[in-house]
Amino acid sequence: MQRLFALLLVICLCFSGVSAQHRCVTHDVYLQNSLQYPTYGQAVQAMYQSASDWASSNGWQKSGGVYQIPVVVHVVYLTPDQNLHDSIIYSQIAVLNEDYRRMNADTLQTRAAFLPVAADAEIEFFLATTDPDGNPTTGITRTSGTPSWGTFSPFDDNVKFDSLGGKNAWPTNRYLNIWVCDLVFGFGILGYAYPPIGTVPNWDPGVAPADSRKQGVVIHYPVFGRNNPLATGPLASVNRGRTTTHEVGHYLGLRHIWGDGDCTMDDGIADTPPAASDAQQICDWLKNTCTETSGPELPDNIENYMDYASDSCMNMFTQGQVSIMRYVLENFRQELVGLPLSVHNQTTANGLVGLFPNPTSDQIQIYLLSADIIISDEIIIGDVHGKICLTTPLSTIDVSNLPVGVYWVRITTNRGEIIQKFIKK
Repeated sequence: MQRLFALLLVICLCFSGVSAQHRCVTHDVYLQNSLQYPTYGQAVQAMYQSASDWASSNGWQKSGGVYQIPVVVHVVYLTPDQNLHDSIIYSQIAVLNEDYRRMNADTLQTRAAFLPVAADAEIEFFLATTDPDGNPTTGITRTSGTPSWGTFSPFDDNVKFDSLGGKNAWPTNRYLNIWVCDLVFGFGILGYAYPPIGTVPNWDPGVAPADSRKQGVVIHYPVFGRNNPLATGPLASVNRGRTTTHEVGHYLGLRHIWGDGDCTMDDGIADTPPAASDAQQICDWLKNTCTETSGPELPDNIENYMDYASDSCMNMFTQGQVSIMRYVLENFRQELVGLPLSVHNQTTANGLVGLFPNPTSDQIQIYLLSADIIISDEIIIGDVHGKICLTTPLSTIDVSNLPVGVYWVRITTNRGEIIQKFIKK
C-alpha cells in the first residue's frame, strides 16, 4: 500500500505563501479545516484510506453501467462580464462528459507508457431539469454577488451562502453544485472542491467542515468552459475547461497525483507514478521527478487531469482513479449516483410515477398520478452496482429482506420507462 500524505502545511487566512502556480486550493482548504477541526481531517483521511484499500484489493473493475450526475451551476457575478453566457456553461458540461468518458479528441496525446491504464470513467453530467421543489429548471442560477469582506475566498466559502453575498446550495446530496465566481485570482487560485466524508457524529451542527451546504465545486469565472473569451494572458493555458474536470475529480475522491509532497508522498493510487512536484502549468513531456521503487520506470503523468499541466496536455484518468471515483459514488455519494445510460430513456411519464414511503424499512408502494399510466411489465429492483435484486409484477413490494442501501426501481409503462430511487433503512 502506498503511503498517504500527512498534514504538513499551515495555512494563513491572509493567503501569504500562495504562489501564482497554486492552481487548486482543495488541499489547502482541507488542511485549514483539519487544523481547526481535527475530526474533519480524520474523516476525510478515513474516506481516502477506505477508497485506496478497496482499489488495492479489487483492482481494475467497473460495475453499474454509466452513472449520470445532475449539476446545478450557480453563476455569482460582480460585474456583467462575469455573468457568463449559457453557451459557456453548456460547453463546460460537454468538456466534463468528454473527459470523464474518454471521448476527448486529445486522447491521441496520451503517451504509450500510460495507454494501458487510461480509462473511461463511465460518469456523465447533465444540467438539472428539476429544481429542489420539483419545478422545471435550466440547471443554472444567476446571482448578483455582494461578497462579505469584498471578495470570494476559498477559506471562508462566502460564495456558497445568500447571507454572505453568494448563493445557497441546492441539496448537495441530490445535485453537484458548481459555483462560478471571481476567486481572488491575484493569488493564482482557479478552483477548489470538498472531498466526500463519512458520518461524523460528534460534530456540532453548523461547524464549517461538517456543513453539508458547502459540498461542491468552486471555479474562477474566466476558466469555466471551453475557450472562455475571458481566459486571456496567463489564463490562456487553462482555457479548455480542465480546471473544472480537475476539481470534480477532487469532489469524487481523487487527490493530486504528486500527493501534495515529495517522492515519499503519494495519492494512494497504484497506477499513477510518484512525482515530487506538480507540472507547473507547462507540458514538459520529459519531466521525471521520482524513481520507481518497483515496476517499470515511468515519467511523471503530466497528462493526468489531477496534475497542474496546461489544459492542452491534460487528457486522461487512470484505471485506478476511475475505480476510486466510482467507489466514492457508490459508498459516499450514493444519493447523487445517476442512472445507467441504457435505462435513462426519454418518457412522457416522468413525474407521474412515485414511490412511498421513501426511505422505507419493509414495503415500497408504487403510486400513479395519472389515470392513463399503466404498468405494463415486471418491476425490477437493482442496487447501485447494477445487480438485479428483485423482480415482481406487484405494485406493493416487500423489500424487508434487502440490505440497507440505495436501490433503483425500473418500471415499464405504456408511456415509457421510469427509473425511481429509494433508500432501504
